[in-house]
Amino acid sequence: MPTITADPVPTVTALPERSRSPLRHPPRRRTAFVTGAAEGIGYAVAARLTAMGWRVLLHARTAAEGAVAVDRLISQGADPERLRPIAADFTRLAEVRDLADQVTSPLDLLVNNAAVAGDTRRVQTADGHELTWQVDYLAPYLLTRLLLPALTAADGPRVVNLSSSLHRMGNLPWDDLDRAGRYSPVAAYAQAKLALTVFGAELAERVDGLTAVNVHPGVVRTSLTHLYSRSGAPVEDGALAVLRAAVSDTVNGGYYEGTLRAVPAPIVGDRSCARRLWRLSDRLVGLDLLSHA
Repeated sequence: MPTITADPVPTVTALPERSRSPLRHPPRRRTAFVTGAAEGIGYAVAARLTAMGWRVLLHARTAAEGAVAVDRLISQGADPERLRPIAADFTRLAEVRDLADQVTSPLDLLVNNAAVAGDTRRVQTADGHELTWQVDYLAPYLLTRLLLPALTAADGPRVVNLSSSLHRMGNLPWDDLDRAGRYSPVAAYAQAKLALTVFGAELAERVDGLTAVNVHPGVVRTSLTHLYSRSGAPVEDGALAVLRAAVSDTVNGGYYEGTLRAVPAPIVGDRSCARRLWRLSDRLVGLDLLSHA
């Protein structure tokens, strides 16, 4: 396991400035794992990374969806040797664990893109969690933690979490994170993205040699656009923001909106909150019971 430290996290300051660093074309054999890559931003990011020379583990909810996405990329000119479909349903944490077990070689980049937004009625997963909370936070938390050995085996690894500007509307009701008492789809989504952003900032502090970045890709035309009550930009715009967070110079633990560094919710810089969330998340996904947690 990687060395984990607990130094104080610096306060995120308002330093919005446009990144001037060009996208770097990495060595041929670098490997990226993109979740939720069968469509939308994840698919566009996988396509761009493959074209730049990366080997891409393309995650989809089912093997069939992954195969369709890979076939589509190949038909668009992607090198089939650079693509590997990999499947897991994030509504089942056991499948997330199995997914992580399939990654045994060094991993240079993890893009936590997969996300859903619940309907007007609260839905509970087979693991007993509210759907959005599990898919948008608990599953990527578990996956990232389990992939830390593969990530830290690489040179200069990076984790990119797809956050949302809506995280500022979120809160962490410690006694009801599964929203059993009070539920709305927007509140559940904002809560999950807030937790993911807190996790990203804390991950940057705890794991030596790892860069973690949180990025809101902008409001783009995906299945989540309706949450923002306005029309979205092309998917490629969101993919470009994610790519810049993935391969350009960024602030470790920073939060970006598009290509601009932005100020996240104040709780993101609260180490006591981050530690509490980390401990609770370990318990919720069962990492406290695993010897390699």
